[in-house]
Amino acid sequence: MGEKETSMGGKPFLTNQTPPRAFDQSQTGEADDFLRMPFWIRRSHKDRQARAMTNSVLAWPAVAFIICVLSALYLNKAQFKAQGSLAACLATQRVPFVAESSKEFERLATPWNLRLKYRPAAIAMPHSADQVRAAVLCGVKSGVRVNARGGGHSFGSFSSGGEDGHLVVDTRRMNGIALRNQDGVARIQPGARLGRVAKELYNQGRRGIPHGTCPGVGIAGHLLHGGYGMASRAYGLTLDWLVGATVILANGSQVHCSATENTDLFWALRGAGSSFGIVAEFELQTFSVPDVVTPFTVDLSWTEAQAVQGFKAFQELAVSAPRDLNLWFAMDGTGKSILQGVYLGDVNAFEDAIRPFLERAHATVSFANTMNWLEANEYFASGEQLEQNDPYDSHRMFYGTSLVTNAIAQDLIESFMAAVFSNLKNVSARHSWDLSVAFHGGDASAIADIHASATAYVHRDKLLVYQFSDYGIMGKRHPEDSLVLLKRFRESMTNALADEDWGMYANYIDTALDGHTAQQLYWGDNLPRLRRIKSSLDPQQVFWDPHSVGPQS
Repeated sequence: MGEKETSMGGKPFLTNQTPPRAFDQSQTGEADDFLRMPFWIRRSHKDRQARAMTNSVLAWPAVAFIICVLSALYLNKAQFKAQGSLAACLATQRVPFVAESSKEFERLATPWNLRLKYRPAAIAMPHSADQVRAAVLCGVKSGVRVNARGGGHSFGSFSSGGEDGHLVVDTRRMNGIALRNQDGVARIQPGARLGRVAKELYNQGRRGIPHGTCPGVGIAGHLLHGGYGMASRAYGLTLDWLVGATVILANGSQVHCSATENTDLFWALRGAGSSFGIVAEFELQTFSVPDVVTPFTVDLSWTEAQAVQGFKAFQELAVSAPRDLNLWFAMDGTGKSILQGVYLGDVNAFEDAIRPFLERAHATVSFANTMNWLEANEYFASGEQLEQNDPYDSHRMFYGTSLVTNAIAQDLIESFMAAVFSNLKNVSARHSWDLSVAFHGGDASAIADIHASATAYVHRDKLLVYQFSDYGIMGKRHPEDSLVLLKRFRESMTNALADEDWGMYANYIDTALDGHTAQQLYWGDNLPRLRRIKSSLDPQQVFWDPHSVGPQS
């Protein structure tokens, strides 16, 4: 193992701790015995009697009220008992963790999306795969569900569990990045963020992977559910470059998966990974980055009619443009709209590629500048540093949703723009929202070079990916009707589309969806196989969130 590879682990959270050790089986039993225990905390015979008595609530309202209060107190007692058991287990196994009583708990428990705050039972802070394994087993033993948190940028705060009472395994201290120059394979730990990944791969060997532009997003969640980014038409999704992974499963075992070992797990990781385990290390094949690239911006000042014609031209360009052209359309609640993207080449080649669109859309380029790969990543970071320091305290408050579609017909473009512009025209109803529509898959994209059934990510044929976010009424707190507004935008198209012609992107979580609907929209025809794998690897749903893959019923 070379010098770079030995530097993968971060500094210990507790500098005086001894290396993690296996569970004392004289106290806890074999690891497999943990999974034979009922997942939920057992209720006593008296509690079952109490719940039966509540069925007579109409006959004995006063008694039923007292019983409900006592039941709530009992459940709180059970919850506290579970938390105490969990904390004791983590301490015994020397897993660094933050309990609810710690002064650091509030900061570490605060999610990126402040609209959705959940209180974990505890927050484990491992710096090794062994400590991740021990944390998972402690969660199972204590009857507490487990969620990994890398960058923490979950739209729905699902890395905090999506509900109260989960064990959060925060991997920020496992953030090593080591490039093996002889074959271009990078070993990346789950706590690494995208900006640092881009910087390290470039500095260690002028290499790269396709990924998103926000430097604070964690590699783990981004990759495990897709990984769309600024170079995806040419290079595909982040998950398409995964060649191996070390994973901690629900039974506490540590396994390696690849195209030749644990192949079902390897398949599931690439598109639905958070439902199946916690990845302790990714192995990614990298590519030699282009010598020069050209980020660009096209300013737009469209009327509704011009927006209809411009969006039609945008779709046609997505079908015909060379793969080196990556482009997205963005608009916000003030009516400002732009096109932005990157061309993998110099400015002259970019101008040739974009010219047909500009002529049809009555638009002009306001910025185009040739630079190197790392400079382009810095440009799209919009003033943020690529290297995001800890503590990472970036937060938003919003509701988000998504859409993936093939090219839509003229009447649906008109319907979409009518929904958007109606909000812009109604000042009293105007929200602080934004939307983006990006070139995605289809025949002109590397995303579609891989068959939809080859990985769990299913939407490879879809031409466009949409992201919708609502931050509330201008200057006020986030309102509930934001869900209605974005649903109106989305349904202006989907109400007339066949089910197979649209879906949703799992990295843009829509918390208004129930679990069944979300799973169908995220994974489509791949869902039955995912459920079979879930039944095999995690039948008790240790790794659970409101949209996670469920086992076969």
